[in-house]
Amino acid sequence: MTLNPKLSKLLNEQINNELSSSYIYLAMAAWFEQTPYSGFAQWMFTQSREENMHALKFYQYVVDRDAKVELQPVAKPKASFKSPLDVFEHSLRQEQEVTRQINVLFEVAEQVKDHAAKNLLLWFLNEQMEEEKTVREMLERLKLAGNDPASLLVLDREAGSRKGSGGSTTGGAGA
Repeated sequence: MTLNPKLSKLLNEQINNELSSSYIYLAMAAWFEQTPYSGFAQWMFTQSREENMHALKFYQYVVDRDAKVELQPVAKPKASFKSPLDVFEHSLRQEQEVTRQINVLFEVAEQVKDHAAKNLLLWFLNEQMEEEKTVREMLERLKLAGNDPASLLVLDREAGSRKGSGGSTTGGAGA
């Protein structure tokens, strides 16, 4: 079965969206590298790798469906933040945007009756539910910690030891 042209275009856009997310998380990791929060840096670095793996999963799907992969430029990400809380607020918005994008893809897959694409996208939708939950939980904990250095360092240590999801083999979050 050949890939529907509209779905193919959107899947190519999603490859770019996932690579952009990877770049955004890498910028967040880089920001944390300039702070005492090495655990949060590890979390964001791992998140970046997982977003890259997601891009490759979409890439492989397009290739496997004998469609053309068309890569686009990736925009420069925001690189300056006010606090760990600010970074995780941006992270939640990023995850919510990715969820929105995948929901659009799923709707198109339904419209064109591409059940294989729907299967792939269901995996991503489940992944996104987990990711949003994980970031929301960290945000709530950061809000509780406020500006207390000891509490922030405890959260940082926990963030650095967290295991990833989404196909990553090292620590950190998953998206």
